[in-house]
Order: sequence, then structure tokens, then C-alpha cells
Amino acid sequence: MFYVGIDVHRKRSQVAVIDQDGQVLANRNVPNGVEPILKVIGGLPPGTPAASGAAYGTSWLVELLEDYGFAPHLVHPSRCKVIASARLKNDKAGAAILGQLLRADLLPEA
Repeated sequence: MFYVGIDVHRKRSQVAVIDQDGQVLANRNVPNGVEPILKVIGGLPPGTPAASGAAYGTSWLVELLEDYGFAPHLVHPSRCKVIASARLKNDKAGAAILGQLLRADLLPEA
């Protein structure tokens, strides 16, 4: 089983892939778009869960994930205190934390 965490921004996104043991297999910063994101997650099995922040302008990502067989999970940003209070705040850490929370079934979904 694999888990995907995506920290989405206006032009680029940080995409992390976590395995069932919690190991980070990939953590890449890519331009927003189908091809760059699928280069990171395209080889994962259908139904792989993928978490991203629920923010204005991210509906394209949900559509992309659904179109390619992923199971999108939108995270409620203000309720995700683990990310908000983390000492290490950067996109790479944020994407990995989203993936880990998804793996542990601890996501505060929107």
C-alpha cells in the first residue's frame, strides 16, 4: 500500500509518496499539471489514497486524481494542527506529513 501527500501552491506542488512502513519513497517539487504530477505518482496502483489541502483553486488536482484512479482526501487546513504547529515548516515536510497522517488514518478531512 502507498500513500500520497501533496502540498499544493499556485504554480508548483510538493508531492510525497509514502509506503506502508512510513518510508518516504519520493518527495519532489514539480510544476502544477498532469504530466509533472503523474511522473511522480503515475506508477502507483489504482485506488492509492492521496491527501492535499482543501483550498480555493485546487479542484483541478482533485479532478486529476479522480481521473487517474486515485482516492483524493481533502484536508481541513486549520484543523491540521500537526502541520500548523510543526517546527520544520516547508513544502517538503508538509507533503510528507500529509502522507504520514493519511497512512495513520489521522487526517482532519474537510
